[in-house]
Amino acid sequence: MWQLQGFDSTEFVSQYWQKKPCVLRNIFDHFESPISAEELAGLACEDDVHSRLVIEKDGTQPWQVRHGPFDEQDFLNLPESHYSLLVSECEKWLPELTGLLDQFRFIPDWRIDDLMISYAPAQGSVGPHVDEYDVFLLQAQGQRRWLYNDSRIKNPKLIPDLELAILEQFDPDQDTVLNAGDMLYLPPDIAHHGIALQPGLTYSIGFRTPSAVTVLESFSMEIERIGFSSIKYEDPDLELERHHSEITATEIDKFSTLATEVLRQSSSLWQDAVGKMLSDSPVVRDESDHQPFYVSDLRACNWIRHPETRLLFHQNNDNISVYYNGRSHSLPNQPEILELIRNLCDKHEWSLDLINQCIAIEALEKLLLELACNDAIIPFEE
Repeated sequence: MWQLQGFDSTEFVSQYWQKKPCVLRNIFDHFESPISAEELAGLACEDDVHSRLVIEKDGTQPWQVRHGPFDEQDFLNLPESHYSLLVSECEKWLPELTGLLDQFRFIPDWRIDDLMISYAPAQGSVGPHVDEYDVFLLQAQGQRRWLYNDSRIKNPKLIPDLELAILEQFDPDQDTVLNAGDMLYLPPDIAHHGIALQPGLTYSIGFRTPSAVTVLESFSMEIERIGFSSIKYEDPDLELERHHSEITATEIDKFSTLATEVLRQSSSLWQDAVGKMLSDSPVVRDESDHQPFYVSDLRACNWIRHPETRLLFHQNNDNISVYYNGRSHSLPNQPEILELIRNLCDKHEWSLDLINQCIAIEALEKLLLELACNDAIIPFEE
């Protein structure tokens, strides 16, 4: 069902990725959305689903934002035009959409954030804005006109007192119309404005861009976890010619050097900090319903990854570190283990044959039991 048509990932990365916008025509041939506008509205009524309604006109104020869950009356009260319904993380609720995300695996798994689906009637929009991340905008149904710039803008000026970050001034360089199966790629910080020409659905595949602060926070958590405290402040050359309440430039330099020394710690510490950060997810074991898992449980059925599980790995000469949902598990770096780990990462559903191949190796058996115990994988039910 999902297959990129006439797409050269090498050319795309060298010419466009993080560099400039790109329009991809008929990238999905005979594309049909697996969800209708009515079904998307039904999904937006569910408690755990992140959804929004953006109403440009006829609300209590311009560009009014309402957050779900919604009910039938919310949709009956909508104006005829100039609104949008947006539902985030649709791949978690519609497993068939994982196949669409798999088409973007020329980009590392950890980079993929989520798949948002939006519905808009004619003239529906969320206003001209800038995203801080890469995004592919796939037209799934209907037509949408896209206005956008060729180059990035930093610190854009926004309309004040709005919940949405809408540009106060927008002077687009490009104007194009996407039909079903067409896709627009935009790097971060490209101003753009999508306006529905007729009722339709747009899929937005967004990508993560972790900040330096996020990385440092994860590193600090690793430092705290191992109880690292060997490097402390020292001042054998204590300054005497200063006020007792003053923080001197020399002291500030000492603290800067102290922090730099901490950041120079072993690569394994950085590895765990990065691995746990990139694999972090909302998956939390339900302690109230917790029960032990045994090899017989693994062999009883096929298993699937929890829809929110992130499964990644890093290898060095001795070990393979597997990261999942902010946790880590170490394995010996052996060819047969590496091949199976790659296979597990490739697949969303793990067949009984694959499970048995893993169980035949004690180290992988322990990993699978740990994944099951932490709800990272769950039994597959048709």
